[in-house]
Amino acid sequence: MIKQFTRAMKLFRRGTVVLLVASLAYLAGPVFQVSAVTTTDSTRTSDWLAAQVGPDGAVNVPGETFSTTTQTMYVANGLAASGQHRDALERAMGYIALHVDDWVVNDGSGSTVAPVGSDLPERLGELILLVRTVGGDPTSFGSPATNLLTRVQALYGVSVFGFYGYQEPYSAVQDQSFVVMALLASGITPPSAAVQWIAGQQCIGGTNPTGALGGWQAFRANTGNALNDCDAPDSLNYVGADTNSTAFAVQALKAAGQTAAIPSALTFLHAAQTTSGPQAAGFPWFTGGDPDPNSTALVIQALLASGQSPTGGAWAVNGSSPFAILSSWQITTPGADFGSIYASWQPGIPSLLATYQGLWGLTLTAFPFPVLPAVPAPDAPPVVPTFTG
Repeated sequence: MIKQFTRAMKLFRRGTVVLLVASLAYLAGPVFQVSAVTTTDSTRTSDWLAAQVGPDGAVNVPGETFSTTTQTMYVANGLAASGQHRDALERAMGYIALHVDDWVVNDGSGSTVAPVGSDLPERLGELILLVRTVGGDPTSFGSPATNLLTRVQALYGVSVFGFYGYQEPYSAVQDQSFVVMALLASGITPPSAAVQWIAGQQCIGGTNPTGALGGWQAFRANTGNALNDCDAPDSLNYVGADTNSTAFAVQALKAAGQTAAIPSALTFLHAAQTTSGPQAAGFPWFTGGDPDPNSTALVIQALLASGQSPTGGAWAVNGSSPFAILSSWQITTPGADFGSIYASWQPGIPSLLATYQGLWGLTLTAFPFPVLPAVPAPDAPPVVPTFTG
């Protein structure tokens, strides 16, 4: 229970290093299309997510403690990646449109340093990307309509130069990455300092511990005018450089055209990959920990953004791959849970958090998601001529 709470809080409020192999793989690897694919596994998961959407668009999964709006955002973000069940996705977006502030405004219930009542940058960024994916207008979304892009841009520099919002100790890299990706996907070039903030958080050089080199941790604070060293990955205490922060940073930097940091990031991810046991080829949150579906899916996204193959090649282990092992967490027993994905520490119990992020990996979809084609309008009823005699 402690692990599940800590993970949810961190993710969603939420030396020298050998670079040659990763560098060559990065330069020569196949380039994947960053768009959804449909497989039997992804369809099962999409089906389960769609089934959670009520007639009014709200999602309330039994046993989940997230708010209705948060659950609805999670399901919408999963279905947006797959492009399936557009009817359920549209209902969910309708509900979200009525509850924008419930999602983006800090109500004080989470573990944040942002003032109560302020907008949360990661949530704005995530919503902007979602609205764009479904073909909506992030400059006029919701009821009443609000300009999401103006709101997120207003957060620039409110606490620290080059940063949007407040530097959360458990998610600052993720927060900034989502904002940068959202702005770029919307045709807005973020300030170079905002992109450099992400690049500067990478654990490289100096006296950073070897196990952290090339990765990112949730946040590196400053002492004086210098960044503190990263912590070595610690899977028992959930500190240090981690695969999740690294995956978000890689996607944001790639979207911004800043690829210099990616080879060393791939080296870090290679070192974190599980090489033995039933989930070999999967990824843990922290190096040395147990692999889990969320981390595996996020790393798949980072690999796709980097032009790597998550289905084999350099990332194959014992005949398996990150893409193949992700499906091992899917529930395939017939019943109401069929198609959902469970958290690695709660086998057999559907996890909404694991399911919607797992679908990102199952569909081979990295950020920003491709814009979905417009849903055709229903055919007009036939005109029946009226005869008057």
